[in-house]
Amino acid sequence: MTRRAAPAVRWAIVLAAVAAWSSIVLPAGQAPAAQAQAPARADPATGEATFNIFVNATPVGFERVQLSRADDGWIIRASGQVTGPLPSDIRRFELAYDDDWRPLSLAIDGVRTGIPFGLETTIAGGTATGTLTQRDSVEPFETTIDPASIVLPNYIYAPYEALAVRLNGIEPGTDLPVFVAPGGVITLRVNRVGTQRIDTAERTLVATTYSLTFADAERPLGAEVWVDEARRLLRLSIPSASLDVIRQDLSAASSRVTGEPHPGDEPVRVQTDGFSLATTVTAPPADAPPPEADGRAAVVLVPGPASSDRDGTRHGVSILREMAGALADRGLVVARYDRRGTGQSGGRAESAMLEDYADDVRAVVRHLQERDDVNRDRIAVVGHGEGGWIALLATRREGRVAGLVLIAAPAVSGEELVLEQQQMALDQLSLSDAERQERIDLQTRIHRAVLDGDSWEGIPQPLREPADTPWFRSFLAFDPEDSLRRIRQPVLILQGTLDQEMPSRHADRLENIAESRTRRGATVDRVQLEGVNHLLTPAETGSVEEYATLADAQISSSVVEAIVDWIARALPLDN
Repeated sequence: MTRRAAPAVRWAIVLAAVAAWSSIVLPAGQAPAAQAQAPARADPATGEATFNIFVNATPVGFERVQLSRADDGWIIRASGQVTGPLPSDIRRFELAYDDDWRPLSLAIDGVRTGIPFGLETTIAGGTATGTLTQRDSVEPFETTIDPASIVLPNYIYAPYEALAVRLNGIEPGTDLPVFVAPGGVITLRVNRVGTQRIDTAERTLVATTYSLTFADAERPLGAEVWVDEARRLLRLSIPSASLDVIRQDLSAASSRVTGEPHPGDEPVRVQTDGFSLATTVTAPPADAPPPEADGRAAVVLVPGPASSDRDGTRHGVSILREMAGALADRGLVVARYDRRGTGQSGGRAESAMLEDYADDVRAVVRHLQERDDVNRDRIAVVGHGEGGWIALLATRREGRVAGLVLIAAPAVSGEELVLEQQQMALDQLSLSDAERQERIDLQTRIHRAVLDGDSWEGIPQPLREPADTPWFRSFLAFDPEDSLRRIRQPVLILQGTLDQEMPSRHADRLENIAESRTRRGATVDRVQLEGVNHLLTPAETGSVEEYATLADAQISSSVVEAIVDWIARALPLDN
């Protein structure tokens, strides 16, 4: 008997397994909707592409995708493997569209979590019919869909190539129909359209970026899709699942995502411990406040341990790049850099520890001290999120740092922070108490294996590989209290009132620790950033789900004002 699918399906099921496994934490008002218009008739480039799949910034698999022309339209073919969090082997994937990118058929053959599965679907006249095979079970289905739907089956990312084409020319506020084969239909809303520049070893790509929301009554799912000039998919990001699917040329070590350059941007190479850091030093423009006789105050912006570029880009917001430009416009010299082993910097990220990242900050500070336009006695370091720990360590170990700024930085040990982040992830999932406790117990066993040398028996290999590293060990063991008590420099603590990723209790504890210092000049200031979220942008709720819908994706001017005012007060010219 044919089963008719429900008229709607929770999009969250598409990533339910990813979200459930990613709760094991490892080293991170709109206008009325417009109706979807017929896609612009501009053909995408055909050919092959390989995508790397990351969860929690850890590589977990790949997909090889081919887009080709057919007599009656377009065909997307793919194969791939994922080792975790949902082990799968896609042996055959074929999705056909007509000339106007209306779906015709879908076929999948593969193995998921050790179970063979298959899907055969034919789409005609607004109806999708077919069979779903799982092991020895064959179930027919029939689903009514919009004939112009974009087909996005669960756990496979090649079909986003069709979405990349359909997004061409779409205006913000537009809704698009989506068929989650085989189970149901949802709506995708386009919130924002922007651009992003990527420098690779071969050329410079200009991507069009689309901030999207997949409709779900209980929990809307935010996503970001990047499309290149040839209308091919470059990147898919699902922030709430810590998922990134990135085309291989974009994820290469020599690639760097950039934005519009500031007039004062200067690329430099900073030498450190056997390699160099690719760095941008931004000098004030001609109309900035004039320098003092001894040079300008300077700032080093410290990328977090999971940062993929020197711009500190998260959810489409280039936090450090925007901060650098705004601080330079106020008269400061600002340096930011690709962390070791990423972007265009040398070194190996997999063997680095927190202390190594702190040594890189020290190298950038020393580079600034050698510049004629910088006052060597007025150099501050600024860390955002976990980057605050790196900035804190560098300040403690480098006497030439004059001041420390901690923005939304954690105040507990790494082990406590990971468990806190896991609890936040679990709160977003529909799990029983027993299932929650099972994940907490597994996380705790990972910690004991990493820190105390306990057995790894029973811990899945995809979780052991990124956890059993010098980096994660140093992260779990770090407690900011000791380092903060020992530094003598002035400290500024900034906290957004709507930050839900790093709640204000962290700023409270950091402030209390900093105030307990008794050294002369070891002052502490705290500034509450009203209406600002963890991305440092103005927000309504501050939730991660809201990131994709924010109308204002620029960092708040209150962040820059607070830093500039504090430097003027805490790092005086006669210090």
